[in-house]
Amino acid sequence: MRELPAEIAREMPWPRRRVEAEGVALSVVDAGPPGERALVLLHGNPAWSFLWRRLIGPLVEAGHRVVAPDHAGFGLSEKPEDPGYYTLERHVENLRVALDALGVRRATLVLHDWGGPIGMGWATREPTRVERILVCNTVAFAPRRRRAFSAWHRAFASPAGYRLGVALDLVRASAMRFGARRPLSPLARRAYAWPMKEKGGRVAAGRFVQMVPDGPEHPEAATLRAIEAGFPLLAHAPVHVLWADRDPVMPPRLAERWRASGLAVASVEHVAPEAGHFWQEDAPEPFLARISALSSAR
Repeated sequence: MRELPAEIAREMPWPRRRVEAEGVALSVVDAGPPGERALVLLHGNPAWSFLWRRLIGPLVEAGHRVVAPDHAGFGLSEKPEDPGYYTLERHVENLRVALDALGVRRATLVLHDWGGPIGMGWATREPTRVERILVCNTVAFAPRRRRAFSAWHRAFASPAGYRLGVALDLVRASAMRFGARRPLSPLARRAYAWPMKEKGGRVAAGRFVQMVPDGPEHPEAATLRAIEAGFPLLAHAPVHVLWADRDPVMPPRLAERWRASGLAVASVEHVAPEAGHFWQEDAPEPFLARISALSSAR
């Protein structure tokens, strides 16, 4: 795995573990006291564990073990260049391998963006290891019918748009621009751009766009249906939905959809009315407060 540039490393001072998943090296932040219980923070597209930097330190200081993987293709994890490598099934299996290797037996999942389907995929396969689930601007539902996407999504999901996005790093550049309501700092811009210097990172970001199902016949829809079918196995785990309302990707109405999921939804809270999709950049403080309070409950 590559070494972080010094200026980024200063923002991410926590220990990392290396885990091999079928020959692909995964990098995982593993900070705080040892033990089988952990807060597992799962990022989405086109981010990496850097996204959680403003939460990791305070959560560790509060006494939590914090585990924050970089999905394959992102951050410090290895970045296969074969587009066929990247599927929801693969990401779920990689998470299983990582949490097994780290000895995480009791998890509170904090899910964002693609971290939602990936985390829920793991949770439905390992339900006895799930203590609670905190859902933050993500969904994990299979489409029942064909649905329309934004012009941005249609462009980058198309074969030509995918190739252009990979060549010019357009998925990362555009998503971070419209997904955060506040301008990113120069350092944050460099930190999100840095992993995309490797072609495999740009492939991974492009594939996440293509993996969003536009209807029940999409290749990823079957995996999502299987995940939903496993929701009853999580009846013991309280689910708290925390939302940033100025999200152009996940509008506030999607927060309410979790109530009809069949999961044990204990609360739906609109935590940051003015924050965008990347609330970790726009308004981490109110989310940190709620995540801390909910994670401290036993």
